[in-house]
Amino acid sequence: MMKLLARAILPLAAGAFLLTGCTTTQPGTASPVGSESAAPSSENSSSADPGSASTTSLQPCTLLTSADISGYASSFEPADEQKLGGARVCRYQHKITDPSEEGMILSVAIRDTAPLDSVNDTGNGVKDLPVNGRPAKEASSNAPLGCTVALGVGDKARVDVNATGLKTVAKACQIAEDMATKIVEPKLPKA
Repeated sequence: MMKLLARAILPLAAGAFLLTGCTTTQPGTASPVGSESAAPSSENSSSADPGSASTTSLQPCTLLTSADISGYASSFEPADEQKLGGARVCRYQHKITDPSEEGMILSVAIRDTAPLDSVNDTGNGVKDLPVNGRPAKEASSNAPLGCTVALGVGDKARVDVNATGLKTVAKACQIAEDMATKIVEPKLPKA
């Protein structure tokens, strides 16, 4: 009886091991079925046409890391990475330890299918603001208070750098511009 049981279980265990072994050696990043159906054609054309530079291989929390933002406040909550409204977002909230400290949320949002000219006016207009020679736009709002610097990537995508929850729009824009210029833009594919 024991030999019969071993003969039945051993092939099942070996098959399961082989199946998991095959999937763990697959290079790349796991993603839902069908989400990257257009990726191969856009990747192939990006070398021939710089306007087709893509954001699909970028990860938000590598564009803006906890080490990158450490100088903006005393401490931050751990990174919160999620998908919001079609954007892949990495967000850091200032961990307030003293009531006199200013609140702050710093984030980056990768928008694979939103071109630079789709930046919304959030209350204070949209202005052109090139960053390190890259086309970019800035939009700010008084309610909720915040500022976004949108960096164009190719003709079809952008990366938004956001600073919200500060005391003034001017300070939010100063921080967003600083992060965009020194941290995020240098990590983006050149178009």
